Amino acid sequence: MLVLRRYHFFLFILLFLGCVAELSAQSRADSVLVRLKSQALFPLFEDGTSPWVMVKDIEMEGNKITRYGIITREMVFGEGDSLSLNELLHRMEESRENLLNTSLFNFVEMDLDLTAFPAVKVKVLLVERWYLWPFPILELGDRNINEWLGNPGLSRMNYGMYLVWDNFRGRRERIKLLLKTGYRHLYTLSYSKPYFNAAKTLGWGMEAGISQSRELAYMTLKNRQQFLKLADDFAYRNRYIQLGLDYRPAIRNTHSFRLGYNAWAFADTLLSLNPRFSPEGAPETSFLSLSWEFKNDFRDLRAYPLKGHYFDFRISRFGFGLLKNEEMDLTTFQTSYRKFWEMSPRWYFAAGANAKLSQGVTDVYFNQQGLGFMGDLVRGYENYVIDGQHFLVMKSNLKFALVPQRTGRIGFIPWEHFGIIHYAFYLNAFADLGYVADKHFRDGNFLNNTWLGGTGIGLDFVTYYDKVFRTEFSVNRQGEAGFFFHVIAPI
Repeated sequence: MLVLRRYHFFLFILLFLGCVAELSAQSRADSVLVRLKSQALFPLFEDGTSPWVMVKDIEMEGNKITRYGIITREMVFGEGDSLSLNELLHRMEESRENLLNTSLFNFVEMDLDLTAFPAVKVKVLLVERWYLWPFPILELGDRNINEWLGNPGLSRMNYGMYLVWDNFRGRRERIKLLLKTGYRHLYTLSYSKPYFNAAKTLGWGMEAGISQSRELAYMTLKNRQQFLKLADDFAYRNRYIQLGLDYRPAIRNTHSFRLGYNAWAFADTLLSLNPRFSPEGAPETSFLSLSWEFKNDFRDLRAYPLKGHYFDFRISRFGFGLLKNEEMDLTTFQTSYRKFWEMSPRWYFAAGANAKLSQGVTDVYFNQQGLGFMGDLVRGYENYVIDGQHFLVMKSNLKFALVPQRTGRIGFIPWEHFGIIHYAFYLNAFADLGYVADKHFRDGNFLNNTWLGGTGIGLDFVTYYDKVFRTEFSVNRQGEAGFFFHVIAPI
């Protein structure tokens, strides 16, 4: 029965694609540069030179909500610029990718009007997304879908109401209200504004919330989380608030600063099972946190990159000794680098590495997160948690575009926000390597302090609204094999 459940996703995809009509085979490689050089502008390139032009006007079409300034902030050319035609075409393609990476638009196209050559007009054609999302929550309470499939049940699910308003007022602001109960109770309110200065380089945000649950992992044994479930009390409660400041001096570079406050309370039963769960086994602890993160992002599409590179570096500090019961004393350093190559029109390769170091009081269980959470994992070990203070993960992926990106229309949906879609399928072969260094939680956990390795094949489905659905068959170094599912890009 479990195996059959794992194929329900593919049945859904086949039914979904069966509803699509009027398909066109325009791939991502069919860029504005190739299109214009090979068609409208071919005579201008016959002698091998690229004439100079002046951008007289930038015309927007389709931005019914998004403000003009939000769009031009992502463009690497502007009105009045004089540059070679070849350079303009490259900048148009780069600007198109930047606009897609805002997650404000499903489609972005750019065309060039040469009527008054050498003065030119750039036309930006946009299809906006749907921005207001009030919908009920029914989601898994475990750290990933593979963990939940090992012990499925409604009692391990969350439900409630989720309200997200993206691109609020057309200024790329975001408001989020979350009311979640069930396996985990979470009530949050957040707001973010990407720019508040004239140069559009500074933004800010805040988030406040309450999190509590009757069930919580109190330790790791044989690299599997052991859970405590209380019938009449919460295993933990957490009240938190966070303020953020973002500095974006260039389109590809962002500095993010976060200042937070957390107040935790733990059940006595939890601490009796694991006295090292909290700092010094205290039933209550509160602390301040401060972090700085730098991102250098040159990926073509962030949701599922095929070309470019990405680098980030983050320093986080937990505890400054300023509050009562502030026993936290932890500093973490984390960095990652990823590189993406287009080997041929349908073949792609990617490689990346992610590393983390921890200093200070590192024997507190609840704030030690090693491998096995979100994207920090070695494929083939999705069912395991490897706790530790330091880790290194290296990943590689070879991809073939089985179905290059196509666009189409779902005939029975009249709204362009949902009726016009794009999708693609990619076959994968991959190999991962990782290591977790641990000096506190290694007893009874055979994967700590040993090299981890996994390899396998997979199929990725990529579609609009930044949705990625992956299924993979992998084998790890211990010889264990299985099918696993993910909803983010592999690297």
